[in-house]
Amino acid sequence: MKKNVIAISTVAALLMGSSAVFAHEAALDGDIAIEGEQAGGYLADGSGNALRTGTDECMILGGLNDDNASDACNGIEAQAEPEPEPEPEPTPTPEVAKEPIVSVATLGGQALFATNSADLNGAGQEAVANLVEDLAKFQEISQIVVTGHTDSRGSEAYNQGLSEKRANTVKTYLENAYPAVPVSAVGMGENSPRETNATAEGRQANRRVEIQVTAKSITE
Repeated sequence: MKKNVIAISTVAALLMGSSAVFAHEAALDGDIAIEGEQAGGYLADGSGNALRTGTDECMILGGLNDDNASDACNGIEAQAEPEPEPEPEPTPTPEVAKEPIVSVATLGGQALFATNSADLNGAGQEAVANLVEDLAKFQEISQIVVTGHTDSRGSEAYNQGLSEKRANTVKTYLENAYPAVPVSAVGMGENSPRETNATAEGRQANRRVEIQVTAKSITE
């Protein structure tokens, strides 16, 4: 329910109650000064509370209108400012797992070994040493696979055995260089040619040893 509001121009005698009577009438010269802050058009005390008469009516300066309306005098409780909503927590960016790096180096088998031999010659030892130096750029190597290949000259069984022996020779060299890394060897014989075996150039390309390295990253 709204409280009654009385304009100051009509309630000078109501400051001490609605039935207050002046004992002595006296003419007052000048304006009447009433201390206190104003909240809109309402008179307020130092704490900001609306001044009221003895009949609980608010006192305003001038007439009552929309500009000097007061929630306190109308019986409306002041509403607390809403608390700001907390900012949402940033959504963490999921870490994308990197694919392992797989690199294959190919060494010419004929350059590494003498004919029909699984022993590294001088050029072969130098080639494998250079390979180990190149592998230094691979970080966190997890696996090395050595695969031997031959051309098609000779029997298939012979070529299979020769490819396995040559792969194991290189495997042993790499195991000494990387004792903490698992190194495996496999022979493919003449069954995985890179080029045709009908020409000398093609057979040369097919006589090879491939080294596959799996690592997490490469230092450029």
